Amino acid sequence: MAHAVDADGGNKRRTVAVTVKVTDYDPQLGVGTEWDAEAVLRAEVWETPEKTVVISGNPAGLRSLARHLLTLAQNSVPDGGHLDFDTYCGWLEDGSTGIRVEVEKK
Repeated sequence: MAHAVDADGGNKRRTVAVTVKVTDYDPQLGVGTEWDAEAVLRAEVWETPEKTVVISGNPAGLRSLARHLLTLAQNSVPDGGHLDFDTYCGWLEDGSTGIRVEVEKK
């Protein structure tokens, strides 16, 4: 289980820099990004002990998810910009729950 990190770095854990290239936002084309080769990503909802969304995957899948989130976080992406993750487009493993990730700038 991951432990929370204080905003001021109060837990004194070492950090490492990670470089991720994202696709620049283009208003004509919308939000675009790509998956790492061999990416595996799943999403499911657990009902107990409380309703929980579980996202799991291999390292390539988690790197790809990070790239997708950082792509949406660009200043140039407008409010409401989003990416849909679903099984019929091949982005999530069969049996997964669909997810929409959307940026709010209000």
